[in-house]
Amino acid sequence: MYRLGPFAAVVLVAALDALVTSAAADCTCRAQGRDFGLGQTACLLSPKGPRLATCGMVLNNSSWEFSDAPCSVSGVAPSRAAVRHSSLLIPPR
Repeated sequence: MYRLGPFAAVVLVAALDALVTSAAADCTCRAQGRDFGLGQTACLLSPKGPRLATCGMVLNNSSWEFSDAPCSVSGVAPSRAAVRHSSLLIPPR
C-alpha cells in the first residue's frame, strides 16, 4: 500500500480547500435588484420592520439571516426649495 508523504498530504488538502472556496465564491443573495456576496449586509423589510440582514449559507444555499438591529436611516431635512415645491403640489386642508 502506498502512503502519502507529509508534503503530498498538504498539497492535497490545499487543492481541496481551493475547490471548496471557489464554489462558495459564486454564491450570492439577491435583494432590491442587486447581488450581494456572502457576508455583505443589506437593509430589508421584515415583519418587524426594516432590519439589517446578512447574506450567508444555510444547508448549502445562500440565504438572508436577519438581525434584531433596525436599519439606520439618515434624518436629512428637505431643502427650502423642495418644501416650497411640495406645498404647490398638495393643497392645504
